[in-house]
Amino acid sequence: MAIERIDFDLCDGCWVCVESCPADVLRMAQVGEAWETTGWKAIIAYPQDCHGCKLCVQDCHVNAITVSQFVPLPKPFQPHQGVSSPILRRILMEERV
Repeated sequence: MAIERIDFDLCDGCWVCVESCPADVLRMAQVGEAWETTGWKAIIAYPQDCHGCKLCVQDCHVNAITVSQFVPLPKPFQPHQGVSSPILRRILMEERV
């Protein structure tokens, strides 16, 4: 699971979800147009850091947080990925010579 959206109409700005998130995904911000600010609300500041633990959902007393299926991003390619250790060791030794 990952945080998908926060319903600003439901969010009462209590800070509980922000404080409960171990990955610091959520922040508080003033939401709304400059002439019509609705006050401080929780926002999803760093969605890529979400671990999918759902602590924010469990702690939200107004059910303002919606989650979606969590699909982890693939890890970046490592140069040695897919090469067995003896082959890699031989290549590295040949480069030193």
